[in-house]
Amino acid sequence: MAAVEGGTGRPSFADLVGAVPQPIPEMLLAPKLPKMLEGEVYFQFTKEEIERSAEPFRYSVVLKFLKNRPSLDAVRAFIHSRWGLTASPVVSAMRRQRNVFVRMANEVDFTKALSREVCEINGIFYRAFRWSPEFNEDAEPSRVPVWVSLPGLPPNFYQESFLKILMPPIGTFIRRDNPTRCATRTDGARLCVEVDAAKPPLSHFWIRASGPSSSRKQEIFYETLPAFCSSCKMQGHNARTCNPGKAGKKGGRKGSRKGHSDDQGVEQNDDKVETPLLVLVENIAVGEHSMRMDKETEEAGVEKATEVAVAAHV
Repeated sequence: MAAVEGGTGRPSFADLVGAVPQPIPEMLLAPKLPKMLEGEVYFQFTKEEIERSAEPFRYSVVLKFLKNRPSLDAVRAFIHSRWGLTASPVVSAMRRQRNVFVRMANEVDFTKALSREVCEINGIFYRAFRWSPEFNEDAEPSRVPVWVSLPGLPPNFYQESFLKILMPPIGTFIRRDNPTRCATRTDGARLCVEVDAAKPPLSHFWIRASGPSSSRKQEIFYETLPAFCSSCKMQGHNARTCNPGKAGKKGGRKGSRKGHSDDQGVEQNDDKVETPLLVLVENIAVGEHSMRMDKETEEAGVEKATEVAVAAHV
């Protein structure tokens, strides 16, 4: 195979669009019989079986566009030219026409995709979410990638192992920015963390070295923490300002076309679709009756939280 020109290691656009899709790995599963509950048919899988089935999609993100999404070809071309991935991702449409499923080949590319600071494609902004088997297109996960700064953090703490120790009370560590990684800016660390926007954000924590008088208070600055509504499970507002009626009216528009070609990316169909047969997981109890939006206006309310002491190993 000829070397890639420029030594970037990235495939050409011709390679990108001409790549043959590969089947996902097959998972061997013992036969299961359908079950009945109050006249409804259901299938039951264990938590382990669901986790194994999701393994081929562990490096996947969902891009939820705030307006009519670009065509899939435009999304693929933009990702190829701007995201700097090491391998071509699989880009596909989802049931909600504003959503795009992007399946990366490795964790490095996944981290790049989830932590991009400018979340737009051809001028159309989107929100990025980590995909999981529990992902629901009719709601938005409360866990979102957020850039945070730790002003005044000593540069000896810029190492990834230290930052991973400090992050759990805030959220899940995704990556450091390059100035932090190279220590070319020493006024504090800056990193991307997956935060639960439904919970009050931690305002500070304490770092203590050996000895009772060697403690320091570390403030936390959230750059892009969105508001999250616990009522309608959507970002951009909170429960006090939620307007369920208005949200419902946005559900569909006359003239929307269902089942249009996935490369059009123009018309949207937001009509509510009733969830079909539910796949139940292990903990079903007999007698249960129910099988049941780079940026927009962001509200950030950093409230005082409980002080958390994080041990730093010297």
